Amino acid sequence: MQAKFSNSYFYLLRNMKRKIKYWKIAPGKNGFLWVEQRDSGCIAIGWGEVGDLSKYKSEEAIIKRFNQIDWGYKTKPYQLLKFYKEVKYGDKILASSGKWIYGLGTVIGDYKYDEALYYEHSKPVRWELTFWEPLDMEKLGLPKKLVKRLRLNRTILELRREEWELIDRAISRVKTPFEGLKNFEGLCRAPETEQEVIILFSKLSQHLKMKIESVSTRFPDAYVRVKEGRRWVTKAVEFELFSSDFQAHGHDPKKCDIIICWKDDWKSKPRNLRVIELRKELEEII
Repeated sequence: MQAKFSNSYFYLLRNMKRKIKYWKIAPGKNGFLWVEQRDSGCIAIGWGEVGDLSKYKSEEAIIKRFNQIDWGYKTKPYQLLKFYKEVKYGDKILASSGKWIYGLGTVIGDYKYDEALYYEHSKPVRWELTFWEPLDMEKLGLPKKLVKRLRLNRTILELRREEWELIDRAISRVKTPFEGLKNFEGLCRAPETEQEVIILFSKLSQHLKMKIESVSTRFPDAYVRVKEGRRWVTKAVEFELFSSDFQAHGHDPKKCDIIICWKDDWKSKPRNLRVIELRKELEEII
């Protein structure tokens, strides 16, 4: 009887003599496509107007088509070709953009032009580590030279093995309650805007023993009912991504009772202002 082998077995045989490569690839500018690519099990890049690269007969044909397109900005085809030709099965991927690290994974298949994705040029990836709240590489204790290289404005960057090992060790030391979390009450990632802080607060309001009375577009952002003993008391609330944004926005602390934020980073805040850090509250229930 002829033995049956999985596709991954044949991929392994085909690539077993090949040296594993290590790549930093950006899941969109500032990681705006990370959730889509994480949930789709892939890493993908732009320049989709070129079309399915596997349909072209040669690299020269791809370059010719690339150069025919008016991109509206200065760009060359070499990052796209590197992604298509050099990122292979078994290679390691660091999903990173700017100073943020979103995940680490391994390529598990071949190139696919996937029109269901925002960026169509894709490679399937098994994500071994993902972060609901991205990691700040500048706080991982990595060498400054490496951080500077990782922050180069490039979609794809090949890393040396020793660089990958430094990154891997640094990430392994990070203690975060949100590692592997993909969704919390419909939120696919940690808040990055004030509006997302409001959404998260609405999900945690019962945990905080609060009720939303009204929300406005003017200062203060909202009035909430707060449980104090047996009574419900109305308090003026301002939502901020970081508590220090309250001061940066020029708000009057005398006209507000509570700041509700994702992170509390305001060390010199007035004593009369209560700050509720949603990150800390969420840690308690995850």
